[in-house]
Amino acid sequence: MKKCPMLILLLGIAFCAALGEAAINRTVGPQPIIIMPKGVSRSALDLMGAEQRREAASQNKVVTDPNLKILADILLEKEKIWQLNDNYKQVSIQGQALATREQARALLERYNWKLPVDATPSDMVELYYEEASSENIKWDIAFCQALLETGFFTFGGTVVPEQNNFCGLGTTSATVRGAYFLTPRYGVRAHIQHLLAYCSADKPRTEIIDPRYYLVYNQKKRDGFFSRWYQLNGKWATGSDYSEKILNLHKQMLATIAVYPKQ
Repeated sequence: MKKCPMLILLLGIAFCAALGEAAINRTVGPQPIIIMPKGVSRSALDLMGAEQRREAASQNKVVTDPNLKILADILLEKEKIWQLNDNYKQVSIQGQALATREQARALLERYNWKLPVDATPSDMVELYYEEASSENIKWDIAFCQALLETGFFTFGGTVVPEQNNFCGLGTTSATVRGAYFLTPRYGVRAHIQHLLAYCSADKPRTEIIDPRYYLVYNQKKRDGFFSRWYQLNGKWATGSDYSEKILNLHKQMLATIAVYPKQ
């Protein structure tokens, strides 16, 4: 077969360009690989409603090491319904957290990366880490409770983002919005203080800003404190499977692969 010199030249130029681009990419260091639902871009997701966006984004996996892309593909193919551990009813409210901050951030960003509050996903994780850890509350599970209560910080229910109320504090009906807090940090702090009122005779280390703290604390001091998440069923919220939903999210968090580049 007679070869065309011009075609060979063009192929050679294209090959060199590809090599050059690959070399440039190697020099800038590892970049995050964001695996999106097939055929859906971020701009398209932005046009969806909150519920649709969470459903579509639930398939996202964020991997920063290119060598892990194959593993991420496997995870996408084998998505499953998570099962709670047999001893989930014994999981305590206080104690040492199991998840990393990277895992918590990645779980949130799978469903929502644009928060309608004055904080980024990373900021929210740090706030829960700091506020809960100072009171010996398991920050990772408290964060999962906030994800459940706010719909991954998309809100859309009775509570609005401007309230900085991440746990339904004071929201006693569909027409009662509940408590308002000046900043996200105060909202997180009030959430942690409310958990502490349920589970500990010790007062918060910070000034009490939870408006319902003493209402719960005095009752628990009289009737007995709750030490386990399972005991919040039908108490914090009306649902009989409230803690199961929180711990289900926590198990997903623990199974999340999250590696972020160092800044």
